[in-house]
Formats: sequence, C-alpha cells, structure tokens
Amino acid sequence: MDPYIDPDALDPAHPCTPGKLESYRQACEAYAERSETVNAQPAKLIVQTTDRCNLKCPHCQLPRPQGASQMSWGLMERIAAKLFPRLIELHPTNLGEPLCWPHFRELCRRMDEEGVLLDLTTNGTLLTSERLEWIAPIARDIKVSFDGATEPTFQRYRRGADFRTVCGRVRALVERLRRVKVRRPVVALQMTLMRGNFKELPALVHLGAELGVDLIKAYHLFSFSTSCDEESLMPELDAYEAVLRDAIAVGQELGVHLQLAEPALSPGAPMNLLPSVCHLPWHESWIDFDGAVVPCHSHGGELAGNIVSTSFTEIWNGPLYRRIRAAFAAGAPGWICADCGMNYEKQREHEPVPYDSLSFLHSYLPGAGRHEHSSGVRWSGRMKPFDLRGRRPGLE
Repeated sequence: MDPYIDPDALDPAHPCTPGKLESYRQACEAYAERSETVNAQPAKLIVQTTDRCNLKCPHCQLPRPQGASQMSWGLMERIAAKLFPRLIELHPTNLGEPLCWPHFRELCRRMDEEGVLLDLTTNGTLLTSERLEWIAPIARDIKVSFDGATEPTFQRYRRGADFRTVCGRVRALVERLRRVKVRRPVVALQMTLMRGNFKELPALVHLGAELGVDLIKAYHLFSFSTSCDEESLMPELDAYEAVLRDAIAVGQELGVHLQLAEPALSPGAPMNLLPSVCHLPWHESWIDFDGAVVPCHSHGGELAGNIVSTSFTEIWNGPLYRRIRAAFAAGAPGWICADCGMNYEKQREHEPVPYDSLSFLHSYLPGAGRHEHSSGVRWSGRMKPFDLRGRRPGLE
C-alpha cells in the first residue's frame, strides 16, 4: 500500500474505477513480492507542468524569473492517453505554481473525464471562484503553502501574496470542497519551518482552525543557497521542540490534525523507527516538463528515460527501475536510496527521530563540494532534497 494514495476516494460510479483498483492491486502485489518488474501502471504521477510562479519567495529552490520551463499540452495529452485510464492521483508540479500553467483548466477537465484525483500544492493566490469549480470535481488533497500565521511574517516569506486575500481564498476553498459529495477532500495549510517563522506554528494551528482546514503540515527548510542556510532550524532543534509541544497542545484543543516535523532524537537514545521499503518504485513516478522520467525527485542526476522517445511502459520496467527494485529485494537499497527516511516508519506521530542535519543545508547539496556522505537517517518530510542536477541551467 502507498500511504500517499487514497484509492477509497475514487468515484465508485466512474467507469475507469474498476480498472484503476485492479492496477493498484497488482502493484501492491508486486511491492509485497519485491518484484523487479511491475505488471501494472503507476497509481500516482508527479508531473512537472510548469516551473513558473507568480511569487518570489526568498527560500525557493528556483530563483525567479528563471522558472520559465513548462510542459506542452501535446506532451500532457500523450501522458493522459497512456496513463490516465489506470491512474489514481496526479500531482501537477512541485517546483512552481500549478495554476500558472496555461493548460491547467484543460488538465482538470481531462482528469475529471478519466476519473483521476487531484493532489495539489498551491500558494493560494490564484484560487478564484472560477478555478475552484475546475478543481472541485477531482480534488482529493489540497495543500496551501502558508509560511506565517501573522501578516508581517507571511508577507516576508510569500513575496507577492497578500495575507488577507489568501486567507479569504482558503475559506472559500474549504466551503466549496465541503459540498463535494463523492469524497471528503482534505485541505491543509503547509509551513516551511524557518528561524523567522517557526515560533508562529501554534498560531498557525489557531488560524487553520479559524479557516476551517483539516490539517496543518510543517516541515524543515531545505536550503538551496548559502544565505538560506541562516534560516535553517537544524542548529536550533531544541528550540523547535518547545514550539512543537505547544502546537500539538493547540491542535488537540481545537481538533485540528497535525503532521509536523518531529523532535530530534537525543544523542545516544535508541532509535524506534521501524525498517520499511520505499513504495515509490512500485507505485509512483515523476515526469519532468520535457518528458524525462525519474523514479524519485531526489534522482541524483540519473534518468530512467524520456517518454518523447520511449514508451512509459518500457521505462517503467527498464534498467534503472529494475536495478532499484532488485536492490530493495536484496535488502540493500542502492541508487540514491540508502539512508533515506522513506525506508523507515514511525511507530507514532511526532515521536523523536534521528536527523541527518547536514542534508538540509546548501553546503550538503550535490556539487557544493562538501558533505558528500550523509551522517544518518534523513527525516522531516522523509525524502532527500529535490535534486535538479542536469535538469535546470545554472543549478548544477
């Protein structure tokens, strides 16, 4: 089972649903057997529709106006024709603002036709009443990036957004999605934890309750520049733990569910994480704007193939995917998978976990010339940093 996919949210009356569920069952079977090949299509795709964004957040990995790459509708049509009939969920872009893509409305229409659910991360500024009608029929998981619970902090980190306007749009989003009858879409506020905003986490829980959201998510900053290293909480995890306790107490009081970066395990304390096997190689895939396919966004610069020149089915069971799956089957994760948090499971929410603190800093990133080896299990969001080596000019 893939914890990031919800097959129960599918419309049981949609003609594609039985095929999707059968494909997912086959993938789950292949995962359980650690099969080197998968006789099913991925249940979830992350498709990099656009790098563009209407904001200029100082902690963004992709400095503006560099974020100009976007997928053509023709390429998306090719993906839809081959994969949408068996696809359960699609996440459009995890680098830019998906609503900036000129074909977003058409994508929503095509997803609705094929019964594909929407996993959306957005800055919330473009969630107009018209766009809410585009996403409502397919919405499953909507996350609004919200890096401050007060207007000054929000405006500092979400440059180009207006605090009050985005709050109003979140309220409207919640109200519209509560009228969806087929499923109960989840709406979350999502904070990137930094030195300048982490103390507002309990206040963000209060704000989330006021706006009516289901969930508050908060994860540590991945720093992509030397200046951003100064915003990292890695040297201040003890201070974060005190704020975390307050936020958890507020969440319990207000009935708001929380998924927050865990406290750090004390030196010498036993690790309670349970060994697991990453589900991604059997259930999910990432397709870049130009058709390049990678098994994970932390791809280390190695591609599985490109759907412009090769069929996805051939790539899905090609050399790189087979090598990754075989390594897991042998009990020795290879590729870039060693020490990744996706290979472990918590026994309870917000329990102390080990942190590979260096992996959150720019000085650790590939090509930075230092810290080429991790110092422990990577955690908080669990996956390794987003890797753009060879994928974007000037960000090698």
